[in-house]
Amino acid sequence: MTQSQNSYKVSRSDTTHGEGGEHRLIQGQASAMRLWHNEQPADTADKQPSRNPYETLGYVISGRVELMVDGQTLTLEAGDSYCVPRDTDHVYRVLEPLTAVEVTTPPADH
Repeated sequence: MTQSQNSYKVSRSDTTHGEGGEHRLIQGQASAMRLWHNEQPADTADKQPSRNPYETLGYVISGRVELMVDGQTLTLEAGDSYCVPRDTDHVYRVLEPLTAVEVTTPPADH
């Protein structure tokens, strides 16, 4: 099943997966939610900075990640939340197996 623009629920069995390994969850008209589940340090070792046409708000559920955003280096761990503004250079480097949830506005490409 593919999620339509007017879905009010996405069941676990209907979750889709993106190219970067994220689990794409619910999407509304103005934002979308995704889950990074058990991302490993090796998954991001060679990641290069990028910029996206959407804002990202995130919350770390478990693990640790280094976020370099707009010239700052932040270490995020369980309980920390973060923001990556639209069109801002950033890169994530997982330090310990990571589970995090993010909301993108407008929705990241699904």
